[in-house]
Amino acid sequence: MKTFSLLLIGCQIGVLALGASPVAAQMGRLGGGEPLQWFDKANTNRDGRVTSAEFSAFRQSQFGQLDRNGDGVVSPTDFPRLAKLRPDAYAKLTGMIGQSDANGDGVVTRAEMGSSPPRMFMLADANGDGEVTKAEFDAARERMQAAMAARRK
Repeated sequence: MKTFSLLLIGCQIGVLALGASPVAAQMGRLGGGEPLQWFDKANTNRDGRVTSAEFSAFRQSQFGQLDRNGDGVVSPTDFPRLAKLRPDAYAKLTGMIGQSDANGDGVVTRAEMGSSPPRMFMLADANGDGEVTKAEFDAARERMQAAMAARRK
């Protein structure tokens, strides 16, 4: 349940952080889709399953979009507009950055991002076999959307 809660917060922050930018509006969140729609982009060989390796590669490909100021790290300074408009979401984002910040320097490098647990993948991999099928992904996405909708009420 703790993993689901962290993932839910992460998805909400991703939606808030990426949606709070005019650049994101033009790109279409995460480069052309909703944050909860990673399956098709990660399934690079189009076999209907996303392996852990495919997900890791996908996640690494997103680093540049999170590093908005182009300084080579993801940090709270990448989200100044979120800090101003949604301080509560900004505080959660800062906490999540801290969870992935292995050396405690306040920023997340590409290497730290790559070595942090892939919570979205783990949540979707219902049977724990190291692959996410489209059915597993759809079920996990529905659970996350329902939980986010319930929190908005």
